[in-house]
Amino acid sequence: MTESRRPGPSRRALRERLRDLRYLALEVVGWPASIAVLLVALLSLPLAALLSGRTGGAPTLDLVHRLATRAHAAAARFAAAPDRRTTDLGEAEHDLRAPQTRRNLRWLLLHVTLVFVVSILLVSMSFAAVLYVVGAPWWWLFPDQLPLSLAFPIDSWRDAWLTIGLGLLYGTAAWILTPWAARRIARGTLAVLEPPRSEVLAQRVDALSASRAAALDAHSAELRRIERELHDGAQNRLVSVVMMLGMARRALETDATTALPLLERAQDAAGEALAGLRTAVHDIYPPVLDELGLGDAASSLTSRATIPCTLDVSGLRRAPAAVESAAYFVLAEALTNAMKHSGASRVAVSLRTELHDDEQVLVVEVRDDGVGGASAEAGSGLAGIARRASAFEGTLHLTSPVGGPTTVKVELPCGS
Repeated sequence: MTESRRPGPSRRALRERLRDLRYLALEVVGWPASIAVLLVALLSLPLAALLSGRTGGAPTLDLVHRLATRAHAAAARFAAAPDRRTTDLGEAEHDLRAPQTRRNLRWLLLHVTLVFVVSILLVSMSFAAVLYVVGAPWWWLFPDQLPLSLAFPIDSWRDAWLTIGLGLLYGTAAWILTPWAARRIARGTLAVLEPPRSEVLAQRVDALSASRAAALDAHSAELRRIERELHDGAQNRLVSVVMMLGMARRALETDATTALPLLERAQDAAGEALAGLRTAVHDIYPPVLDELGLGDAASSLTSRATIPCTLDVSGLRRAPAAVESAAYFVLAEALTNAMKHSGASRVAVSLRTELHDDEQVLVVEVRDDGVGGASAEAGSGLAGIARRASAFEGTLHLTSPVGGPTTVKVELPCGS
């Protein structure tokens, strides 16, 4: 038995058209904001350039940037493929000469003209199609003195059928043109706002250069720290061992009974030097990371802290060894800062793996209830954390108002 098909569009096609229409409707709704910002830009930017002798108007450019960023995000959600990453437009550049500023202004002009006209035309056609088809058959309910007026006054079934036909024509045109126009507008928005490939590559080269410089700085700082630990710790103790053994040798030549205490002291100093060497080797790369993983290594750090700590590693996945090592030392430095300077009574540590634009990111978050007021100024422990994070193209997010609490959050990319 042949299964009869229901007439009319499928549900999936109808949902797609409604999604397209919704995008165009949002473009229409956003037009007043665009025209207002454009008018402000036309009035303020030339005046700012004239008064300051250069391109100024930072507040206006910030408004343009925010509006463009929202439009870019909406277009990316609508037009991009599921695996496409949304391009970040970056920080607002308060300079008319900046490439992103020029792209934002071009998009703004395009949005208040062509995009608005096309969007409102198709939205109006869709609305009129429904209104004509549904409303025209009810013309007879209206008095002769005040007939139903849609495309034209309706006072007969002939006029009603003409209106219904016009509504069907509008609906057909909107059904065909809406998805094409919506995708063209979304892709056009992305094409105008997104930087060209050459600029993206140049930005990537700059970022890699900065990351390489940060990695070299972090490496140099690490070498200086290890040298300082060896010089102030193991080396001094080994010098003491040599001196005590020399004294014990001379004592054996004169009075053997006085040599035993010197040998015992030399043995203790040698043991301390060995412990210092083990600590230095551990600080280069903790063996517990290879043996047990970052979660257990973090547990050993928090258990040795002088402030009560809670540790959450429920969302943590394994990462490359270099990234886990960086996260370990970031956590160690953050805990040391909290113990030395925060005056906190409790510390909460969270290690988790998040997915940012199809890329795994290892997040280290340390929150204490101390006095706050921390800063990542040069020479501070937090500056060292920022330097170590930037060596892996990571970021440090610090929130520390006066009075607390302080939250240190470091994001380290792990790759896809």
